Amino acid sequence: MLYRLPQEFGSYPGMYINRAGKSALAWFKLVEHQAKAEGFLTENTLVFIISGSKHIHLPDEEIVAAAGDLILLKRGTYFMSALLPEEEGTFQGLMLCVDDHLLRSFLEEMDDIRKARTNIPMVLPCSEQLVNVRNSIISYMERPNENTCKLLELKIQEVFLLLLAGPHRAQVLAFLHHMFDTSTENLTLTIREHLLKPLSLQEYAALCGLSLSVFKREFAKIYHAPPKKWINDERLKHADYLLRHTQKNVNEVADECGFDSTSYFIKQYKSRYGDTPKNAQRAKIAIF
Repeated sequence: MLYRLPQEFGSYPGMYINRAGKSALAWFKLVEHQAKAEGFLTENTLVFIISGSKHIHLPDEEIVAAAGDLILLKRGTYFMSALLPEEEGTFQGLMLCVDDHLLRSFLEEMDDIRKARTNIPMVLPCSEQLVNVRNSIISYMERPNENTCKLLELKIQEVFLLLLAGPHRAQVLAFLHHMFDTSTENLTLTIREHLLKPLSLQEYAALCGLSLSVFKREFAKIYHAPPKKWINDERLKHADYLLRHTQKNVNEVADECGFDSTSYFIKQYKSRYGDTPKNAQRAKIAIF
């Protein structure tokens, strides 16, 4: 199952969840080894490792973070992760999924963000000050009051102020750069990277840092077609290739090409190619 975070935080057991405006904060404590889980981040996310370690498998690399580390992951990241407990059997972490509006208003005056050129997931060691802020966030979450939401929002800003004032400022600016990049290059790269993922147009727009209406308009300028039709056609082309050149069954092909529903995939495939996916597979077998 693909978890969209932070929307589906409630699917994880043993988790405290709070809101800071539109941002979501989760403090989780697991007492057993967790099998790998697949997720998709719809917000820029910071993960503090308190105890145990976290292994994150990304499409092109693997991240390993231990207690005292901070992981920075941009929105749009697909991952497989496993939480590994310490010897006494506990894993603890704090996850901050930060809404773009909060970050944009906070960072709008920083011109050097726009000049940053690299943008990769990263693991940073936490300073003593960052650890203190992390612990105060958990304290507010454990004992909420009528001002907790605003206090947590201020704490998120404090985390970024400390990061930008520390020795890893350049890396943090690089991490944030994509928020201000609404160029054609960014849009086409986002589409290529996520073409076969089960995303809605609203999610594609968010990944590009655009409203849905602007995303549709810019997409049509680049690809000369509405985004839903173009993306669907490209997925069907890839599905047709898999059906005719691999041993994958129809369900596997539908899933790999970003179709949430196999029945919808079959309907779309038949509409485009005039035949069912199953018959396309039989034709392949007949040829061989």
